[in-house]
Amino acid sequence: MDYLEAIVDKKITSIKDFLSNEESNNFIDYHKKQFNLNRPFCNMHRTTEVIQCMDILGNPVIKKMYKKLNNFVQEINPDLMVNYFQIVHWPTDEFQVSHLDFDYHPYTSIIYLNDDFEGGATRIDDTFISPKKNMLVSFEGNSINHEVLKIKKGERYTLPCWYTLGKDGK
Repeated sequence: MDYLEAIVDKKITSIKDFLSNEESNNFIDYHKKQFNLNRPFCNMHRTTEVIQCMDILGNPVIKKMYKKLNNFVQEINPDLMVNYFQIVHWPTDEFQVSHLDFDYHPYTSIIYLNDDFEGGATRIDDTFISPKKNMLVSFEGNSINHEVLKIKKGERYTLPCWYTLGKDGK
């Protein structure tokens, strides 16, 4: 697969079918079955329910995604590697204000696991991305302002990832 098949502009990379429907559905089902605040890999961020995937790399599906994300980002910049990724459930009325990611996260990606909700678009700089199931968007998250618009109806599921410089990076 040519990961650089679709460039929205020079700042944003978009890949229409980074995941299959089955893969996206499996991540949503995993979240629905496994999210529990009594588990050490689960937490709340405002009203979003977050599964910290780096804490469960022993799971073969999570490990496969880790490798897939690393392969993806290393085609963009071989010095980058996954720092961490999550499975996030966004309820109705949730949003994320415009922000920059931490300095040590020079690159960010978001995989949309569903699109059967209203609202919840992602704004990256001056570009608005309408979530499409299975699509990945990526950008320089520590230097480009981005936000999630309010989810008006339904539930939004994403798999965000933050990348950092690897051991050979500068």
